[in-house]
This record gives sequence, C-alpha cells and structure tokens, in this order.
Amino acid sequence: MLESNHYDLIVIGGGPAGMAVSVGASSAGLKKILLLERHPRLGGILNQCIHLGFGLKYFKEELTGTEYAARYKKIILEQNVEVKTSSFVHTIHPRHKVTFVCPQGERVVSAENIVIATGCRERTREMLTVPGTRPAGVFTAGLAQEMVNIYGVLPGKEVVIIGSGDIGLIMARRMTLEGARVRAVFEILPHLSGLIRNKIQCLDDFGIPLYLEHEVLEIMGKNRVEAVRVRDNRTGGERELSCDTVLFSVGLIPERDLLIDAGIEPGNGLYLAGNADYVHDTVDRVTKEGEKLGRALAG
Repeated sequence: MLESNHYDLIVIGGGPAGMAVSVGASSAGLKKILLLERHPRLGGILNQCIHLGFGLKYFKEELTGTEYAARYKKIILEQNVEVKTSSFVHTIHPRHKVTFVCPQGERVVSAENIVIATGCRERTREMLTVPGTRPAGVFTAGLAQEMVNIYGVLPGKEVVIIGSGDIGLIMARRMTLEGARVRAVFEILPHLSGLIRNKIQCLDDFGIPLYLEHEVLEIMGKNRVEAVRVRDNRTGGERELSCDTVLFSVGLIPERDLLIDAGIEPGNGLYLAGNADYVHDTVDRVTKEGEKLGRALAG
C-alpha cells in the first residue's frame, strides 16, 4: 500500500553528508525534514572505518570513523529530523517525489527540496578490464574492509593490492594486523594516489613494498586466485607473484544512479551533497559543506 507525505526537505543517504545536510537545515529552522538511509543505522562508510584519522578539524580531536559517526548521530538526534533507516530509495520522480521501500512496505513522499547524498562506489576489476581468469579472491578494498571490520571475515592470507588509494593502503595494514601477508601494492602511476601519511603508517611501518609504474597484466588461477602477472613499465620486465587474494583500490565514482535512471539533472530543487557531488579528501570537509547546504536550503 502506498502512502504519501510532503516534506520541506528529503535527504537520501544517512552517511556523513546526508546527516550534515539534515543537521544544517534543522538548525537553521527548517521544520519538516526526512532522512532516508538504506542500511539499518546511520553513518555510512564511517561504520566500517575503525582506524584513526577523522574529526581533527570538525571535532578538534582525532577519532576513528566509528567514533565520528557515533558523535554526529548524537547531534542529529537532537535535531528535528525524521530518520528512517532500512529504507531503500529506488526511484526519484521529476515532480519532487521519491519512492522507497522500508520494512513497512513501499512509500511515496514528496518535498520542496531533495538532496542526494548517496556517497560513491569503488572502481572494480571489470571497469579496468584486467585480463585473466575469474577465480574467487578478487575484491575491492572497501568490500574487504567491510568483511573484516563488520563481519569478522578475512578475505585471504596472501594479498596483492592493485592501486595505492587510501582505502587500499589502510587495508594493507589491516590485513597485516589480522595475520595476512600483504605481498605488494602495485600502482600504475608514477606517484602515490593516497595520502603520504597513510603510506608511512600503513606500508612503511609494516615493511609492505609499494611498486610505482607497475601494471598488473593478468590475474591467474582456476577456482581461487593463484598469482598475478605484473610488468614494470619503466623497464618492460615482467614477473609473476603468487597470492590468493587481489584487492582493487583504484578510485571512487560518485553514486548518482538515481538521477541517471530518472533521466534528470541536479537543479530546480534537486541537489547533490558529499561524495555524490564529488569525491572529498576528508569527512570533515563533507560535514562542513553538508551543513552549509542545509542552512542554505532553510534560508
């Protein structure tokens, strides 16, 4: 059964950006705000980030991602925001309507303004078209992080990481701490993709080698990953490196499928926030920009 309610603002996505937009709008006086989150709890990607490095500018102290999420959830609970978790938005309609599915069934709601704060997704092996077989043991770094930190499952024991993005660097350390052996990080570019502090803390401190200008040419293995074939693009030399797991950390893409599916562009009461707009370097920046957008919508 479909039910319909009208709001001043609907925010889609309960990660740091969505929470910040809601808080900014509510603190500036907007009265009827609905925040929709597909997972059972607010926080988004922060919920699987148990490492330090968050909140230095916003909370003025260094927190883990889970601590940051917990603190900000307290802030949002003090605001006049209706929060619906386990609520999956599947359609945005041109006339400012949103259809979502929740444990109570399907609902249609509308608003004066809609903010899409659905974050971003990782580039996959398929997007890079890395040749080879299709064995088990190939993951994105973020998925591996979720497996280890949320579900307590170690994806493998002998790991190669493709790409030197921050999630990959952090997972190199995380996998090592859990007892896996990270054999190498291969980066096709001539420079590091992630933060230098993550290279120092996550690779150098654990003796994990980083090879720049190295390209993985093939993933090998029948049922499970057995090795990768790699080329040093500076010399042209090739070698094989045995492993049972390959993690991809090769960039993020803003998640805008709702807009693409609807064939509509941002504007006229429809906004993007956080990593759905562009990929940010820190959560602090996401929060501050989100709160600013929320206040602007209330004005």
